[in-house]
Amino acid sequence: MATDRTDTAGDVSRRTFLATTGGALAGMAAFGLVKPATAARRHPQRGGILHYGSSVDIAGLDAHRHVQVHRVHATAVMYNGLTDIDQRGNLVPSIAESWEPNKELSAWTFRLRKGVLFHNGREVDAEAVKLNMLRIQDPAIGHDFTRGGLENVASVEVLDKYTVRVNAKVPDATLPISIMRYPIPLMAPDAFDTAAERPIGTGPFKFVSWTRWSETRLVRFENYFETDTEGNNLPYLDEIIAKPKREASVRLTALRTGQVHLIDEMAQADVARFMKEHGTKYHTWPRHSAGSNLIFNWRRGVFQDKRLRTAAAHAIDREAIHQTVYYGQGEILNQCFPKGDPWYLEGVRSLEYDPDRAKALLREARAAGTQVKLIAGANLATTRETAQVIQEAWNAVGLKATLELLDTVPLFAAWREGTFDASLSGYTYRFDPNDFYARDLHSQSEWSKGRSGWQNERYDRLVEEAKRTVDRARRKELYTEAQNIVNVELPLFQLHDVVRTWAADKKLQGYQPGVGGVLTYQGGGFRTAYMT
Repeated sequence: MATDRTDTAGDVSRRTFLATTGGALAGMAAFGLVKPATAARRHPQRGGILHYGSSVDIAGLDAHRHVQVHRVHATAVMYNGLTDIDQRGNLVPSIAESWEPNKELSAWTFRLRKGVLFHNGREVDAEAVKLNMLRIQDPAIGHDFTRGGLENVASVEVLDKYTVRVNAKVPDATLPISIMRYPIPLMAPDAFDTAAERPIGTGPFKFVSWTRWSETRLVRFENYFETDTEGNNLPYLDEIIAKPKREASVRLTALRTGQVHLIDEMAQADVARFMKEHGTKYHTWPRHSAGSNLIFNWRRGVFQDKRLRTAAAHAIDREAIHQTVYYGQGEILNQCFPKGDPWYLEGVRSLEYDPDRAKALLREARAAGTQVKLIAGANLATTRETAQVIQEAWNAVGLKATLELLDTVPLFAAWREGTFDASLSGYTYRFDPNDFYARDLHSQSEWSKGRSGWQNERYDRLVEEAKRTVDRARRKELYTEAQNIVNVELPLFQLHDVVRTWAADKKLQGYQPGVGGVLTYQGGGFRTAYMT
């Protein structure tokens, strides 16, 4: 772990680094990260089978090709990364038990925990870490989002069996959190070729079977390295059976009739009534878990004209979205973090709802009646409903908007190919601003290139300076200026905070979602859940 140093521009002190990265140097004692040889017993009373009703399903099993979202996908619990988070979102050790940067922040050395095993029995070593990173960086393999976590990685060096050095393209204070298990999951290199049929990770649960939109089965990994405070091996559960259900009403019915023990999201319209009528009978956890935004296509089409982008933004009544889609829950956003978050940026300005201004801009551009293709994911009700509000708003000011709802694979294909004018999009909770501002909007980010295609030199310089800056206040100043550029140029338009409410049968004990609604984190989530 990084040792204490004088807090100078070139050095990172323990205090400053903790404040900057959200706890990269947090201790390991709360839940034991113990070598397998010293964690020899299982809790005598905790176990069981958890039936989990998720709102969405994965697009594929290979975790380098298909994102395993740790807020919703049960398969995310099959993996660890070099680093992890705790319940509050602080960065903590995982497969790497310690790390430290050089003075220039241009290289980070990670020391691996000895004895950590992949599910096939192979030990995790520095070579395995390197091979995972190289595979993710391959454009023919790595998903754009996953590859984005390694955007600033120039090379990976094996120093010895349990030590790896990651060299950055530019100095980077945020690298340890960029390579945590989400989005950089580690898989067994000797099983890369079969990852699409039988993925092998290091996580608390291992793969049994998957049928898309039907069922995922995972079983306890008996050699998982993490323990509870009493030295009992985690996880407690024997098995997880995930049953994805698109419709919120179907999920809620499944919970109330005992078909599942846990659901990750109930319909926004149902939350208040459910809490009033059934709140004492079930566990419930409201969580800020994500945000929604609108991507404008800068690569082709009508929104290359700034006047039309501005008109389209002015036409959107976010208060209507707040009330009709989210039923007053959460908040309207002008940036990626909600109020109250440690990274919330003061001084950000955003375009307001002004349909008259929207009509005037369309007249000025002689664009009244322009046809606009809006696309959105088909699997979440809030996404579908928000897209419908936007379509109606655009038609009301004089655009002719069509809406196409797409499943996950065709949606990602449309983004890559640029066959849209605007797209409703979103993001999971980001534990450091760099993971949003660099990955989602920097001109050299593969993720950004395959979405808006926006390029802005001033924005890029601000984000690059923030990446190599340790001081938190200075980073927030840089991100504030960057966000204000985004809100004027409009590669995307922030819409709304997404608060999801989890609910569980009280037979489920030892579980609660972490910050951002994540399923798995150090010392919690599915790792410590059990059935009674």
